[in-house]
Amino acid sequence: MLLARSVRRAFAAGAVWFALSSAVAPATGTMNITPTGGGANTYDDVEVKVLSGELFLTSRDGQGTIVVNQAACSYQAKIIVCYPSAAALVQNGTSQALTLKSGTIYLNYTNDPQPLSGSSSKLSARGILLAFTTRAGTSVTLRGRIDEVIRE
Repeated sequence: MLLARSVRRAFAAGAVWFALSSAVAPATGTMNITPTGGGANTYDDVEVKVLSGELFLTSRDGQGTIVVNQAACSYQAKIIVCYPSAAALVQNGTSQALTLKSGTIYLNYTNDPQPLSGSSSKLSARGILLAFTTRAGTSVTLRGRIDEVIRE
């Protein structure tokens, strides 16, 4: 429960500022899901929302959502870095827990690109970069823009 509160606080840290400064825009996330056996699936126009401290990644057709609901988060300069420990796939009205092996989420709530620590790369304004692997070996990556942030 402590980690859940930690992720809620970190995700919500810039929520008020972000909500006031962001314009309405279409979903821009691109997610790749690669099962252990291969056969990657790419999903464009993924909607990215932070609601009450949980991260929601929803497919364009609304039929599938990955929810990251537990993570340890901290700031690295102006970027929030989170290490997710609990997530679920919500599809067809049912929820299936995803047992995570490892992963990292980078969130930029600012209106300016921010440098990633230890890299020459920058995370775009209001950007998100996510990668995690499940214990079953499925890898999930996402790069895009945060569409909405709502605090409790």
